[in-house]
Amino acid sequence: MVPVSIKLYTSAITVITSLLLSGCNLEPAYHRPETTLPASWSYKDSPAEGVNTQALSGPFFSDSKLQQLIKLTIENNKDLELAALNLKKSGVQHGVDNLSWLPGINLTAEKSAAHEPAGIFESVITSPVTYHQYDVKLVSASWEVDFWGRLRSLREASLNDYLSAAAGSRSLKISLIEQVVSAYLKYINDREDMAIACQKLKNTLQLRHMQQQAFSAGGLTKNTLMDADNAVNDAQSALLQTKLQAQQDINLLQLLVGAPLPDSLFNVSLDHNWTFPLLKAGTPSAVLLKRPDIIAAEYQLKAANARIGAARAAFFPSISLTAEGGSSTAAMSQLLSGGTAYWNFVPTITLPVFDGGKNQGNLSLAELNNKIEIVNYQKAIKQAFREVSDALAGQSSLNRLFIQTAKLYDTGKEQYRMTEKTRDAGQISNEDLLIKNNDLLTLRKQMFDVRFKYLIQSVKLFSVIGGDNAI
Repeated sequence: MVPVSIKLYTSAITVITSLLLSGCNLEPAYHRPETTLPASWSYKDSPAEGVNTQALSGPFFSDSKLQQLIKLTIENNKDLELAALNLKKSGVQHGVDNLSWLPGINLTAEKSAAHEPAGIFESVITSPVTYHQYDVKLVSASWEVDFWGRLRSLREASLNDYLSAAAGSRSLKISLIEQVVSAYLKYINDREDMAIACQKLKNTLQLRHMQQQAFSAGGLTKNTLMDADNAVNDAQSALLQTKLQAQQDINLLQLLVGAPLPDSLFNVSLDHNWTFPLLKAGTPSAVLLKRPDIIAAEYQLKAANARIGAARAAFFPSISLTAEGGSSTAAMSQLLSGGTAYWNFVPTITLPVFDGGKNQGNLSLAELNNKIEIVNYQKAIKQAFREVSDALAGQSSLNRLFIQTAKLYDTGKEQYRMTEKTRDAGQISNEDLLIKNNDLLTLRKQMFDVRFKYLIQSVKLFSVIGGDNAI
């Protein structure tokens, strides 16, 4: 027959184990907020031959120079390095939070001494006494039984905070890639502008020289010559401005990359065959869920949802267990010997009775934070949808506009060749040819400006669709 004490002990262990394994969960059931959006993007004159984001395979930036630039940036940028360190810090903090439910176990050794003088009692004659006590606590443990899921909810919130930080780190990386590629293309474009401005200045100086000769011969008025001087000043100012802009571009690139830029990156022009995906209409709006900022917003929402569970659990009794055991004796030499063992087990139940409304305030705050995160999530979704819509429409429109400006430039080149033949036939002067060359340079600049805007819009598309597979 099993002794009654053993039965009671077994029952107690069973009850405690059941409480530990099947504790209550006071968190609200999580449901992703609904956001009313079209199932896909549709915009006028969208390309039929493109691909949607789900069909993309391989890197977004397939050009070797862009891949080299992005690789240098990822390896050397200080903002990315700082983000990686902060993410590690968040991971360590989550690890600490995740261990909060485990009991803390300590090993301690103590010595206490006390002295009582003689004659401290009126009825009894006593001699002076000195007491010594030595204690070794081999086990000293305390932990909270998470019956209401408070600690579990806090661990869940901590995990989602960490995952949100990880998504935020990825968002920073995508944003940085967009910035550095855009800055690189801007430098290439400004360098083209500088070459055009330089050629225009040469043409304008030649025109000024011809007009000076005409003025000296009496065939030109002073006012016309002054107009030529103003044209030279304008051309010089335009060249200086493009040189300044190009230098600022290089300075920004060096800051973003964080490392010396190899010369091989810059032996390319804006009319290089840059290849970016051209996305077609019908791209599913579900692609937004891959964006790291949307992912981060949802993790923040999940964390806020978990904190409601922790705030609700504060209204219920908390159960804590404290246990210790070891050896206690008056002589150090007798420690851990027979007859000196002791143990102590203290279960504690704390029921909140009056807290001045603190628990209710914390719950209301947690519920408000949850509502705020719901709005933030829905706002992020709508903002992302607009960004993708603008990027898709912009890419398509600018691609068509570039084709038109390229045709205008080709027509301008043909007209310039015809003007050269007319000049060679003696029907017009060199002055007319220089003016026609400046007109052609203006068309070239217009074409490159549109080309640059199209490329920037394509880079923007990489960012707004979530930046998968940069290189």
